[in-house]
Amino acid sequence: MNLETLNPGLLLLIFIAGGIGSAIRLAFSRWSGRWPWGILVANVLASLVAGMAIGAFGGAATIAVVLVWGIAGGLSTFSSWAGQTVHLIGSGRWIAAVLYTAATVALSSTAVYIGLALVAR
Repeated sequence: MNLETLNPGLLLLIFIAGGIGSAIRLAFSRWSGRWPWGILVANVLASLVAGMAIGAFGGAATIAVVLVWGIAGGLSTFSSWAGQTVHLIGSGRWIAAVLYTAATVALSSTAVYIGLALVAR
């Protein structure tokens, strides 16, 4: 997708989809405890959605752009993940912080791969 195809209608769809993804992330973020499960699940689910959208529709299709940049973009969150990691470190839980980081990267990457594989053409 190039910048010329970012018309106002598409931007509005991405804006709405991003809001939906963000609201879902907020709901997931309430699921925590000694381990920040909610943000981990949100990031992995967003990665699965992105992989499935790209696999099913290609990277430039309008529906893929709305799903990946909108829903998955709003649902996934680098800043919340980083905040949770810093919180774990600040509470002296260094090993949990390292495991959380490794789990986020490994599971999210795997989810994209699974998403792509599920809808492979």
